[in-house]
Amino acid sequence: MNKLITLLVFTLLATNLSFAKEVKVDIDAKRTESAYINLASPEVVLVDNTNWDLSFMTGVVDGSVRINDGQGVRLWHVTDGSIADFDAPLDTNGKFETWTELLNSTDVWQIGAFNLGTDGFETGTGDYGWGQYAQTVITGSELFVIKLRNGEYKKIAIDELSAGTFYFFYSDLDNENQESKEFVKSHFSGKLNGYFDLQKGESLDREPAMDQWYLEFSKYVQIVEGQGVTQPYPVVGVRTNRGVKVAQLDDVDVIDTPLPNKEDFSSIITEIGHDWKELNFSTFEYEVIENRVYFVQRFELQNQNGEPVEVPVGELYKLVFTGFEGGTFTYELADPTLSVNQTSYDNSKFAVYPNVISKNETVNLVYAGSEVGQASLSIYSSTGATVHTQDVNLTQNIQISNINTADFNSGVYFVRIQKGNSIYTQKFVVR
Repeated sequence: MNKLITLLVFTLLATNLSFAKEVKVDIDAKRTESAYINLASPEVVLVDNTNWDLSFMTGVVDGSVRINDGQGVRLWHVTDGSIADFDAPLDTNGKFETWTELLNSTDVWQIGAFNLGTDGFETGTGDYGWGQYAQTVITGSELFVIKLRNGEYKKIAIDELSAGTFYFFYSDLDNENQESKEFVKSHFSGKLNGYFDLQKGESLDREPAMDQWYLEFSKYVQIVEGQGVTQPYPVVGVRTNRGVKVAQLDDVDVIDTPLPNKEDFSSIITEIGHDWKELNFSTFEYEVIENRVYFVQRFELQNQNGEPVEVPVGELYKLVFTGFEGGTFTYELADPTLSVNQTSYDNSKFAVYPNVISKNETVNLVYAGSEVGQASLSIYSSTGATVHTQDVNLTQNIQISNINTADFNSGVYFVRIQKGNSIYTQKFVVR
């Protein structure tokens, strides 16, 4: 994996979540790379997306097998055959019109193209599409035809998942060049997926550890609507890691955005997806959807009174896309706050007046919140630079009027008071 620390251009985004970095992610114009984003850094890890055909989930109960649909890999279910027919030559004449073409789920990682739309663990049926769970083993039953990245067609079957190892075989359609391979989950411990190159017959370790990324920027296939037709189509978009949820807020102020409620968060891995941008058919350039904000939060299951409860953990991140051109995404990422149920904002209790002043005039701040005691006060410029800090002792109806703007350049400024988990923010303009 090649690591690229992105150039961070500090710009203002949202005072509710402190100030933002503009992040540039380049997966090249041909979309041949995937970019994994760790929002805590934010570090971007770029990896080749053209060197694999299959991916296998590595969790203990996972039986997901996905295809590299973004790079042209396709899969069909041989509905008039089974794994028992693998050793016989396969006649495909006229069959692609009758066989079912299979797609990866864009809702969950646990359902790949080979899973025929079902996760045997989640449903409790033990049906994983390519095979059926019985006691300690998933036994394969289905036969598939796969089109590889290089355009070759192969027949393929997943024979078994036993003791953490997938066993599978594939060959030419006429039964020549048969290969039997295995994929061992434990070789990819801590990863969401491991990968396999059917052309070289080898496993690949190509993604960061699960705790090192939140978002994947990549090319993948999505069901889309266009000109009255719904069909699978390759798109360039964003998918979330397992355990990461996203809240999408539309028609909001991207600067002073309200925090989402817990029920606003979705576990769909393409909740951000590709539709934050639209192609302008007059200019043939992509335009970002205005007034849309995404909040990103990790969640995990915790035991509460003997019951598993999903709770937010770690920090809450706010993301606003600012552009897309070729294979380059740009977005603004606000500095993190505490998780969604840990931080409170009430800007109605904090005011700045006048909110438009001339240089050398004094800024008057009035605080009428319920928090009392020592707090921090900071003023930021529109470049994200801190231009003033001081400690304040909060009491109800306190007025702070000793902030002179003689050294402030003309522009927009943001004032932030923070005490514990409570944050108050307002803005003013220096002419």
